[in-house]
Amino acid sequence: MGIRGALGLMAALAIVLGVARSDNAFRPAAVRKTQISFWNGFTGPDGRTMLQMIRDFNQENPDVQITMQRMDWATYYNKLMVAAVDGRGPALFVIHASTLPRMHRAGFVSDARSLFEGPDALPADDFDPVVLDQVRYGDRIAGVPLDIHPQGMYVNLEMLRAAGFDRAPETGEEFLEAARKMKIDRDGDGNPEQWGFALTLWRNNFQSLIPQFGGRYQDENGNADLDHPGNVEALRFLQKLGKEKLVPPPENGLGWVGYRQKKVAMVWDGVYMLGDLKRLNDLPYAAVPIPKIGPKEGTMADSHILCLRENLSDAEREATERFIRFLS
Repeated sequence: MGIRGALGLMAALAIVLGVARSDNAFRPAAVRKTQISFWNGFTGPDGRTMLQMIRDFNQENPDVQITMQRMDWATYYNKLMVAAVDGRGPALFVIHASTLPRMHRAGFVSDARSLFEGPDALPADDFDPVVLDQVRYGDRIAGVPLDIHPQGMYVNLEMLRAAGFDRAPETGEEFLEAARKMKIDRDGDGNPEQWGFALTLWRNNFQSLIPQFGGRYQDENGNADLDHPGNVEALRFLQKLGKEKLVPPPENGLGWVGYRQKKVAMVWDGVYMLGDLKRLNDLPYAAVPIPKIGPKEGTMADSHILCLRENLSDAEREATERFIRFLS
């Protein structure tokens, strides 16, 4: 091929490639997705529900791609802190209301006031005022409450009736009686085949008793008050369960798994476990308040807060806020 022929071929290729690039530049914006990373600790049934909501959002918003990463709560906050401080944190992440103060002090949680302002504002009266107060820091709002998850009691109705009870226990005396009668050691070897009660997440089980005995974490001046008499009484009740061998030892690993396997009749856990039970067709359960074991009724509750990272681009911020409104 001569020089003129080669130059002509190159010109033709340049025209073709230019048209192709021009065509790509004028494609609809919907195909150029804004990528949003979303971190949380929803490793249980709540994660399956969240995943479905994300799929629904991605389908309804073709210009945005939400990608969820779930990790165990035990390691979640350390990973989040390291990633966020290093500038590699997710655009959107979940923080418990009880953990929000120290994460907010770290300085990577963005102000979310814009979500409560303007024509598309989230109405403040949609939220529990106690929870909404937890996200306010002066004139800043550190995030959007996603839920309230209290601790309650799950009961196997079949085991309950077999032990001669027609309803779930409502007082401490009834609870202890049910725990004793539903503990069954058929062969007498000291290893019961069935337990009346098992601890799940021990910290939450203990914290659920603290308000029943009037306990508290801090005094009026904000100082730690962990040895408050109410806290001690709550702990003594759990100690009583251990001394009377009314709960399986930790190494048995029963807890929630034991309840699902019909080896445990009663457990205390959160409302977020309800989805797990709805998938089991052969487990006759009831979800009821934790019995009144102390002088007054009470339980612990927390809230998952949707928080945005600082320094998002305008496109990332708009897409993330759109997703938060969708969830809320």
